[in-house]
Amino acid sequence: MLAIDRILYPTDLSEGAKRAFPYAASMAYLHGADLHILNVAGRHLYNFEDLRKEFPVEPDALGQWLREAGIDQFSVEDLTLVQTQKEGAVPGKYILSYAEEHDTDLVVMGTHGRRGVDRMLLGSVAEEVVRQAPCPVLTVRKALTTSPSKTLRRVLVPIDFSEASERALQHAYELAMTYGAEIVALHAIEEVVLPMAYGVAPKQVDAKAVQPDVESALAELLKKHVGIEHARAEVRVGYPPQQILEAIEEESADLVVMGTHGREGLNRLLMGSVAERIVRHAACPVLTLQQESRSLLPT
Repeated sequence: MLAIDRILYPTDLSEGAKRAFPYAASMAYLHGADLHILNVAGRHLYNFEDLRKEFPVEPDALGQWLREAGIDQFSVEDLTLVQTQKEGAVPGKYILSYAEEHDTDLVVMGTHGRRGVDRMLLGSVAEEVVRQAPCPVLTVRKALTTSPSKTLRRVLVPIDFSEASERALQHAYELAMTYGAEIVALHAIEEVVLPMAYGVAPKQVDAKAVQPDVESALAELLKKHVGIEHARAEVRVGYPPQQILEAIEEESADLVVMGTHGREGLNRLLMGSVAERIVRHAACPVLTLQQESRSLLPT
């Protein structure tokens, strides 16, 4: 079982944020962890005064959020809650500093899944937290119809053979053992074509030629960290984010656990982040772990 003592649930009291609360509460109940509820309200917000009045959230309201998610195994009274409201115009900054100051083990938060110009101009608080949090982050999209009351049956782990994805696999194993779930380890071979501008003749990766080696490497990784009886490997050919999203749907995955390299600045804008794209579009919750973030593995 993962070692989790403190969970942070940031909320702006929107429907998207409410969607994540049952997941935060369920994890807190399962692990006996303290659940910190944080609201950052800025005077620039049109509903600033309403937020001040609605916080802290009444136990009856929290209980209603749990019932709407179909949770009846526990109640709000079974949880140890700490509610804090901060005034500020930059929610991400306060969420990250709160997580650092309170030695948070896990952040659980909703994401609105913005697209296009709106996301470019406004950014995404969830994506900022995913990139910079000192601990793993579980994101839950507003559009999801899933619930933590449903049994965790299948965990998808994208593997790129980096240290970050290896850590993700180790965490997925602990979750799978706790819930009795199957692990699907996925690697996508991208058929990259180098342009003439690179000073070399155009060359495309031959997926069929490298696939046997990839399959062997993936099998060895599973043998090392999981055990073949608890997982299966899958190798696909194509653009990694698209292959991961398709696998989530086809495998009916209940959770994605993946590493992120936490790129910043121009590098992130040019190359993007596979993890951020999965967070925005996945049909299930996504647990992301930065390469340098706190480990939840039992000692």
